[in-house]
Amino acid sequence: MNFSQYYIYLTRIVFSLSVILVAEQSQAQFFKASVIGSANFAQVDGDHIAGYNKLGLNAGIGIYHDLDETASLGFEILYAQKGSKLVNDPDAALQPIYIIKSNYIDFPLVYTKRLPTVEQLTFHTGLSVDVNLGGTIDDGITATDAEFNPLEIAFLLGSTYDFSDQLGFRVRHAYSLNKISSKLPTNSRRIFNRIGMFNRWFSVGLVYNLG
Repeated sequence: MNFSQYYIYLTRIVFSLSVILVAEQSQAQFFKASVIGSANFAQVDGDHIAGYNKLGLNAGIGIYHDLDETASLGFEILYAQKGSKLVNDPDAALQPIYIIKSNYIDFPLVYTKRLPTVEQLTFHTGLSVDVNLGGTIDDGITATDAEFNPLEIAFLLGSTYDFSDQLGFRVRHAYSLNKISSKLPTNSRRIFNRIGMFNRWFSVGLVYNLG
């Protein structure tokens, strides 16, 4: 069993245990559980294109514990589709293709703070350990294995507006702190003097609180 296969096997175990934990603890006062369904708008810093043009899924579950009336600490498990996509000029004669597709299981640890002046609004930040499940790079000729690093560490920042005690609308931005790959395509760009490829993505969607 190689390194990536080991982490895929581990994530399946952790995900199964977490589903059991959510089912058992969602009714308890100590924990609150949520179901998260959102869309990813992603790009890859370090390729030769820009824009959050790669659409994907970002969905999973979360478990949270209230630290006090305005703050909580949470742990999430999310399936996340990331990558990059070249958007062409529809009037151009040449229509090149460049698409990066990658699939991850993300494990964010999140600190949430509610504004005392606006009870419906919360802000959150944290770090996420993301396990790469595989990916491809399609240049229009062939789709090859992306060979991304098995682990990604990402910083995240976001906000949720609660429509009710159960339903909220969440926006989150996240960015790789480590390289997802050291390989660079032709005409690659340097972002903040960092050489390599880094995921960057927005997720927009709904959070449904079970507890």
